[in-house]
Amino acid sequence: MEKVSKFISKKVISLADANQIGYVLNIVFDEKVKFFEGLIIIDEESENSFILNKKDIQSVGEDCVMIKDSNALIFNISSNSNNPIGKLVYDTFGNMLGRVTDVEVVGKNVKKIITDRCEFPQKFIRKSGDNFIIFGNPVKEKNKLNFKENISVENIDKMPKTMISAQVGTIAATNVINPEFPIRLYAGTKKLIGKTLTDDIMGYNNEIIAHKNQKINQKIINKAISHNKLNLLNFYSK
Repeated sequence: MEKVSKFISKKVISLADANQIGYVLNIVFDEKVKFFEGLIIIDEESENSFILNKKDIQSVGEDCVMIKDSNALIFNISSNSNNPIGKLVYDTFGNMLGRVTDVEVVGKNVKKIITDRCEFPQKFIRKSGDNFIIFGNPVKEKNKLNFKENISVENIDKMPKTMISAQVGTIAATNVINPEFPIRLYAGTKKLIGKTLTDDIMGYNNEIIAHKNQKINQKIINKAISHNKLNLLNFYSK
């Protein structure tokens, strides 16, 4: 599986003429967030945006996305990408399950949604709206979430030490999706405050939103969330 956040802000280069034709502005998903359909590419000179279908991506490196030529780009007439990153997730009982920080895919298929509090399979997206995602199982409504205060995560010995008990409660995974392990609950973003960045964090338009050696504060965290860079902020902190 791969995380789609790796595409954001990367340069897009044409193999045909070795020129940069833009950079990745956003990621495109279908209405139900079942499929990763492609990328929104913006041309800095014309400020036009284009759609690059997933099948037309030749390769993805650390710095850029390679495509065969500019003919692969389709003029973008819609502003809706249905990208879930940055959206808040709620269950049908009104409990907040965190803000989406990343999406894991295999090919075009969306497999997992990752928030700053938990992870869950795509099939438990009941509805994806403009600002929120509703967690639930529309087929088996009898499978419910049990939320209690200060319940610790089960099988914690099989999970990374960063996983903790959560004030918001834990998901009774055996009743919801019956996985091998419970859905993961992570510490919130407050654990990042005071840590030092080991590299620059770049925003959507390749502007620096946080500098190397800078101490992380709430303002930096909020900016990273708005640019879908929370995962990088976590990765490049010590």
